[in-house]
Amino acid sequence: MQAVELKTEFVSPPTTKGYRWLICILLFLVTVNNYMDRQLLSIVAPTITVQFHLTAYDLALIVDCFIAAYGLGQLFSGRFMDWVGPRLGFSMTVLVWSFASVCTSLARTLLSFGLFRFVLGLSESGNFPGGAKVIAQLFPPQERTMAMGVFASGVSLGALITPPVAAYLIVHYGWRSAFVFVGAPGFLWLIAWLAFFKPPARSGERDAIEASDLSRHWWFLLRHRQVWGLILGRFIEEPAGWFLFSWLPLYLKTFQNLSLMNIGLLLTVPFLLLDMGFLVGGWVASFMLSHGSSIDRVRRVTMFASAVCMLSSIPAVFAHTPNSFIFWISLSTFGHGSWSSNIMSMPGDILPHTSVGTLYGLAACGGSCGSILFMLLVGKLIDVHHSFVGPFVIVGLLPIVGLICTFAAAGKIQRLPFLAAG
Repeated sequence: MQAVELKTEFVSPPTTKGYRWLICILLFLVTVNNYMDRQLLSIVAPTITVQFHLTAYDLALIVDCFIAAYGLGQLFSGRFMDWVGPRLGFSMTVLVWSFASVCTSLARTLLSFGLFRFVLGLSESGNFPGGAKVIAQLFPPQERTMAMGVFASGVSLGALITPPVAAYLIVHYGWRSAFVFVGAPGFLWLIAWLAFFKPPARSGERDAIEASDLSRHWWFLLRHRQVWGLILGRFIEEPAGWFLFSWLPLYLKTFQNLSLMNIGLLLTVPFLLLDMGFLVGGWVASFMLSHGSSIDRVRRVTMFASAVCMLSSIPAVFAHTPNSFIFWISLSTFGHGSWSSNIMSMPGDILPHTSVGTLYGLAACGGSCGSILFMLLVGKLIDVHHSFVGPFVIVGLLPIVGLICTFAAAGKIQRLPFLAAG
């Protein structure tokens, strides 16, 4: 065994700064569309569960179809983008996910809803690997972090605007039209992408891809406890995030007796706090690192504080008014955002950049597996007990359990040597 350093050097074409940022804005816009497509089902859920006589367990199965496909796609989407290139890769994935979103308007059965959401999840898994690849190709190092921030902020904006926009569309045009209106912009984006994006020249990229053989990475990574700690942490905590994204509209409609328009407006608050959690969690970690704290201490402190915030899911379910519920649940979404910004950075804490994508995919797959199981449990608990108390209490406790298991399994968070058979 010998240490191997993999170098990927991207050579940008002679482009202007304005061109680079135009492409970054296009990536931002497609990420907004990505998250609107995936979140729309949760806003539609109160309507379709009544119309099609779906149980909570049925809804959980539909959600799981998306999560399962997204988790599977995370393992291979980066490799797919490397293989075909981001121009064709984005064209294919956006075309498929826009088609899947629009076609969901035709769904009438549990099977058809599940099928369309599966295709949506599989195709949407390519967004982040593709965007990261484009930014690495086009932007010099001094601009790259800001570009990634602009690109990733589409997540928060998509989560923020979907509830009110979707509620308006459903109330005024029906839930089927909402899927068309939200899915169709992807086709328009594709026209702009093909018109403006020109793939840059490559130097050494193919050699790096071939050297970083995925199967060898997997076996190497799974021999280390830090890797298992990361996977376990996402397996346990990530279901809490999927619950908050997927079940809040149905809870507010069924147990708080709110109109769909009021639900859409109220849910802007917790998703705004989610965005703040991403920013604050990242800022605190950077501040601690710049003042001499070890990466192990930084992750322990920030993730503990995040887990404490997420305990607020427990008082939320006992709140007597919608406003008090939103207050408590917003603290929980803030905590989830802060937790996510730290645990998603951990692959870079323990591995060189050449293997971060592979480890990220493994950890994301672990999070998806945990979320699939938890969604089924949530559906069963609601159907049997006709109450959300159990799910909300579990969501409040999952991050604490995840924190303990993560660091018990991982030990000290620190950089590992990257080894490959030579």
